[in-house]
Amino acid sequence: WRIVIFDIPEKDKEGRDIFVNKLKQMNFYPLQKSVFVFPYPTNDLIDFLSEAYQISPYIRIIETSKIEGDNEIFAHFELQKN
Repeated sequence: WRIVIFDIPEKDKEGRDIFVNKLKQMNFYPLQKSVFVFPYPTNDLIDFLSEAYQISPYIRIIETSKIEGDNEIFAHFELQKN
């Protein structure tokens, strides 16, 4: 899993809103308001978007193999659990 977390300040609200909308358009799963999950590599895409909207200092990507309570996330991406 790739977990995209961000804390983008209010002064960059426009960039934040566009970034969130792009994540939703690409079917990222919203785990929390500023935490999105995706099952595939996304670093290049997130880097591109964060640079384009000048919000890169506020974004982090975490890779993990397990998320507690992930049944809904698997269902969102129509993936089978092993």
